[in-house]
Amino acid sequence: MNSETLALAARLIGYVAVALALFVYISKSRKVILATKLSNDVLWAAHYILIGGWSGAALNIMAIGRETVFYFKEKKWASSRIWLYVFLALTWLSCILTWEGLRSLLPMAGTSFAVVSFWCSDPLKVRLLALPAQILWLIYGILHMTVPGIIGSSISLLSIFIGLGGDYARHRRKKKEEEGGAAE
Repeated sequence: MNSETLALAARLIGYVAVALALFVYISKSRKVILATKLSNDVLWAAHYILIGGWSGAALNIMAIGRETVFYFKEKKWASSRIWLYVFLALTWLSCILTWEGLRSLLPMAGTSFAVVSFWCSDPLKVRLLALPAQILWLIYGILHMTVPGIIGSSISLLSIFIGLGGDYARHRRKKKEEEGGAAE
């Protein structure tokens, strides 16, 4: 493949990843959130490999492993807290191996928040911990002036806020039902 074809493929894959980002945090189910995030990370890993962005590729490949293990958290082999520490260590190791100065701390910290986020069983906690993760990735994208990265992080933040809105609505509905039931 020539370089123009690779660049076009990278852009197309990147924009599909951007579109998928909207759906990552909307679901009420942690497993659906993880499966959607895994699909998104596969696309981002391919995008970064095609453009030679090895830091982004490394973190997304690690994230594919993270989501795979965390998806099966209820299974004995995946339930050990050691996985949380393994993926945090891999995140920090990726930062060291792909060091580009202090700005490398942004995706490292963002990915660390994501590791803890996706370890959580409660979708609300997943979303709340994903907020700082996406904000840090957005800042990193701005520093690198990467349009797909900025758009992707912005859309992920929108997805988180939509999911949090659903959480709030469910909480209010439940509270209203409890108050209505207590008045009878």
